[in-house]
Amino acid sequence: MQLNGETLVDRFNRPSVGGKVAVRTLFINEGVFIDPYDVSACTIFAKVSNETPAFIADPIDGLIKSAATSEVLMNFGVSGGVAPAIHDGTTGKTTSENPDWVDPTLYIPGDDASGIFRVGLGDYVAVLDGVQDLSGGYNMREPFNSGITVANGASSVQDYIDVWTVKLYESSEYQLFINSFSLYNDTFTTITEPLLITTRNRLLNKKLRFGEKIDMKITTDITVQNSTLSEETKNILKDYPITNAQVEIQKINEDSINEPARKTIITYSNNTSITTDNTIIYTFDTTTALLSEGSGKAGTYIITAKYSYLTQNFVTPPYYFTIT
Repeated sequence: MQLNGETLVDRFNRPSVGGKVAVRTLFINEGVFIDPYDVSACTIFAKVSNETPAFIADPIDGLIKSAATSEVLMNFGVSGGVAPAIHDGTTGKTTSENPDWVDPTLYIPGDDASGIFRVGLGDYVAVLDGVQDLSGGYNMREPFNSGITVANGASSVQDYIDVWTVKLYESSEYQLFINSFSLYNDTFTTITEPLLITTRNRLLNKKLRFGEKIDMKITTDITVQNSTLSEETKNILKDYPITNAQVEIQKINEDSINEPARKTIITYSNNTSITTDNTIIYTFDTTTALLSEGSGKAGTYIITAKYSYLTQNFVTPPYYFTIT
């Protein structure tokens, strides 16, 4: 994924111990993405010694145990506001009270960039930068700036858990959300000939109704055709993510004699997201996008995507879908 112009590796794309890892989580409640009232911290532990929540969660208040602080490998706090961000993990800060989350402080690689970034509704990312000498303050039960400073210890090949301390609503209690990721050292490889890469895409959405706001999904299958490469090397290469995805949507005009055959509804937009299996997602709001079409909203449309993979740029075939 991209964060303020920096390329990060998603947790499921075999991140390396020396790379920039997007420790990302999305918060959903009752089927919709939400911004929690307070995202207090993202704390990293080794998975091998913290296999279950009981190893780290205090049974009384549900927060990370005081005894577990010795096993904290890295801790991320809120980015934005003054430096360092004034946030003590006890006084809730909504998005409106912390406007810098809406337009977050730029992520600039450096040892002062150990924060949590809000990149969209309910979408939060902590950047585990293995290139930098990162450190983060851990103060779950201490006043602001009175806790301990943790140097990044998540720098070896193993499995990890990222523990998000979150208060969903002002009246609710803090709770822990636990995810996992792994760091690898086999993401580096060498080859002895130019790569022969082919990609195949497919549109999953074929029929839409006017008034829907729906994710258009274009899958991507990558094939490495070099016969001299081992399957292990091919699998490493296929785990690399596609980047710079953009989407264009056009309407097919039935009266192509008096009008152009196609009318562009969405000019190539980079307002897309990419899943870990390289599916391109573009949220298409038919009500907003087709507002100027009047009574001619129904019909046949075309969606085309372009993206990059390694050093090559690809453009998908035009995929047809209908709106009724």
